[in-house]
Amino acid sequence: MPYDALVADYITEDLKQKMTGAKIEKVQQPENDEIVLQLHNMGLRKKLLICLAPNGSRIHFTEDNYENPKEAPNFCMLLRKHIQGARITDISQVSGERITWFDIETVNEMGYSVNKRLIAETMGKHSNLILIDSETGKIIDALKRLSIDVNRYRQILPGMIYTAPPASSSDYVVKLRAEMVSDVPRPVIYYDNDRIKDVHIYELKKYEGLRREYYDDAHEALEYFYLHKSDTNKRLQKSESLQHSIGNLIDKQLLKKSRLLDDIKKANEADIYRLKAELLNANLHLAKPGDKSVEVISYYDGSKVKIELDEKLSPAKNAQAYYRKYAKLKSSAKEKLAQLESCEKDIEYLKSVQGMAAIASTYEELDLIRDELADQGFIRISKARDRNKKAKAKPKRYKLKSGLEMVIGRNNSENDYITFKLAQKNDLWFHTKDIHGSHAVLFTNGIEPEADDIYEAASYAAWFSKARDSENVPVDYVPARYVKKPGGAKPGMVIFTNNKTVWINPKNPEEE
Repeated sequence: MPYDALVADYITEDLKQKMTGAKIEKVQQPENDEIVLQLHNMGLRKKLLICLAPNGSRIHFTEDNYENPKEAPNFCMLLRKHIQGARITDISQVSGERITWFDIETVNEMGYSVNKRLIAETMGKHSNLILIDSETGKIIDALKRLSIDVNRYRQILPGMIYTAPPASSSDYVVKLRAEMVSDVPRPVIYYDNDRIKDVHIYELKKYEGLRREYYDDAHEALEYFYLHKSDTNKRLQKSESLQHSIGNLIDKQLLKKSRLLDDIKKANEADIYRLKAELLNANLHLAKPGDKSVEVISYYDGSKVKIELDEKLSPAKNAQAYYRKYAKLKSSAKEKLAQLESCEKDIEYLKSVQGMAAIASTYEELDLIRDELADQGFIRISKARDRNKKAKAKPKRYKLKSGLEMVIGRNNSENDYITFKLAQKNDLWFHTKDIHGSHAVLFTNGIEPEADDIYEAASYAAWFSKARDSENVPVDYVPARYVKKPGGAKPGMVIFTNNKTVWINPKNPEEE
């Protein structure tokens, strides 16, 4: 339990020191169970994440960029009405509990000063965020409303008096403290065989054998842990879910390919039916009506050939039936070969999309990838999603140290856009060699880029590929005029010539 009562106490005290008196400048609700408050206090601007997810409930400052939905949820609108623009007068913790109170002073519609309390109950599956009127103790509203049908002990409904959850047992904090190596706070993340394991404010006895990384800032440690632990990072979960879905599509195409190869193999045996038809026609006198088979001598090599017959048909009709089988299989072979070529292109395309999903860094990018798959007919998406308005291309833009600018596609549709719409013929086009990833274009402005520019641009192109965690990655680059799109090719699929290759370690341009 990374965010236990001891961690909650530490974070609450830190918030009390830094954010008492802070103005709530903005309220966001990027997910159903996440609230982000943008706070400003005496020159210090911070974003505070209040997460109520069952497997990741917590409170801490965040540097992550959270995306707002197109329409703000009802609870977000309520918080904006009641506390946006207000000031935090105090922050406290219910002793020994994962419950944090934010006392807030604001002004009502009549211009009078009123006090409200935002209560964050970060208690796993029982987590909730509740806004109450401080004077009356009545609930204004809550993220999760609880009726008597759900909870007999306490109902969380507008207009009811707020009742705190049942207190934890008296030895709860004692047990937590017994796990500590010392009582000196030292934010630490634990790793088990390089796999992120846990995070805490104190060193814990149960993890004495594990590798650890220490942090000066508890908020930073918490954020790193939750962003890199796959079962608590929603964005990573969605990315992995999409990658898994695309993997299933690839598996279906691979199965289709296997079946097509079997059909083509059978179709390639069509000549045996032609041979039997010819030999039977030449030896009709040897077959009698009602025979189940006849043995003839092949005039090609003198071998004996046994020809199976349909006893219900005459020998001549059997010969015609063999000709029809031959013609059908030959026609099928051409059709199957065309289907096989299309299937192989689909597999390659889906692998490229899976690669784009693996490096997507925002919900928007994941949604764009889903839209692309829907446009190509691979999936269906909910009618509730508005896809009538075509999303405007917003490729990533970065400046090199020399001042030259480059763009990098976030999906295959944007890859086509930057390669064939934005790039001029002398701009340089980059892509990892034989590795799925984004297209990247370096705008040369009509000058010859220096070697350092090429290496820097290549390192960024390598980062936006499936090889971002590798070293010495090969990256092809070529003037954009040599990059072509075959007729009928799917988004992102190109061919190119006259390329050169550099080997480079990937670099994240966001950190440069």
